[in-house]
Amino acid sequence: MYKLLILVSSFFLVVAKKCDTNKNGNNPCTEVGTLKDFTGLDGCGFLIVMDDGEKLQPVKYADKNIHPKDGQRIKFSYKEITDLAGICMAGKMVEITCIEFLENTTPPKTGGIKPPKTGGIKPPKTGGIKPIKIKCVETLDPYSTEWMQITMRKTNAYQVIRYTYRTDGFAYYFLGPQKQMMFDCQGTLICESSSSESKCDDKTKNYSEELVIWEKD
Repeated sequence: MYKLLILVSSFFLVVAKKCDTNKNGNNPCTEVGTLKDFTGLDGCGFLIVMDDGEKLQPVKYADKNIHPKDGQRIKFSYKEITDLAGICMAGKMVEITCIEFLENTTPPKTGGIKPPKTGGIKPPKTGGIKPIKIKCVETLDPYSTEWMQITMRKTNAYQVIRYTYRTDGFAYYFLGPQKQMMFDCQGTLICESSSSESKCDDKTKNYSEELVIWEKD
């Protein structure tokens, strides 16, 4: 009788383990991205930057023992959260349902191998392979781009001004009654200040081709 109980217990352990494996297998990690530290932005922490430039704001992890590190490459799955409001406006809020930390922390297309140090000598050309670059937005309509729409709401903007920024891009300056924010054409924050401060205004003195692209009626 004792031996029979042991056999029955072993059977249920095997079945339980198999069921657990199937449960995990139903939710594979299908996306790849990079963890980036955005704590400099209001209410933001670590965001996931997809390889196409889209940003996701994780507010819940299926695994609670997560220790994010800036620049860490991950494989993950998520579902969007639409019934929750937050301060951070840099990316849509999501629940991470699956996450795997990858050993490869270098950008895609490098095969996971970091180039050796060259002692100051420039490395040879890579055969035309370039790192992924987020598309520069050139627009006269701030409502045509998601991150601009978010900034319009965040600043309650009454005016948006575009400048030529550096040599190959633009800067967009959002002026609101209480807050001012300036971004480059890839959606990266250049400056943020209250309307009583001149920090962002001072930066515009270094830019050219000022153009008001939107103004509240």
